[in-house]
Amino acid sequence: MLKKIALLVLCALPISLMAQDVKLGHINTQEILSLMPERVTIEKTINDLQTQWESELVKMREEYYAKIKEFQDKQATMPESIKTARQSEIAEIEQRITTFNQTATADLQKKQQELFTPVVEKVKKAINEVGAENNYLYIFDLSTQSIIYQSPKSNDITPLVKKKLALK
Repeated sequence: MLKKIALLVLCALPISLMAQDVKLGHINTQEILSLMPERVTIEKTINDLQTQWESELVKMREEYYAKIKEFQDKQATMPESIKTARQSEIAEIEQRITTFNQTATADLQKKQQELFTPVVEKVKKAINEVGAENNYLYIFDLSTQSIIYQSPKSNDITPLVKKKLALK
């Protein structure tokens, strides 16, 4: 009986020691980012910028629709050369609207990234500190389904797999 207990303790000891070393965690960074106080200011800045772009776009569209209406009203009495010139003018306005819309979208995305980058870095730093302080081996981000923290103690088995597959 004593041998069985000793054997059980010897078997359980490595498992309990191993369980203490491997500490995994998870986080939802989107939830954290949504709670950051800076988010309100950033969203207001982005919304203000978007409103400016949209008001300019509305002006351009009004000009476009006015040109189309004018063309439709007068096209029956226009000489062919003027029709062609007006059609070119309308096509040019369409192109300007399209280009403006693409530029506005790109600028808004760039501004959003520019404003959110320091906040994201702040969150990453906090996650790294928590991971190191609490001896986590890995912390998984549920919102992106990726590993967001990796301990220096983790093992990279890439060389072993390369060796197994005879890769250089």
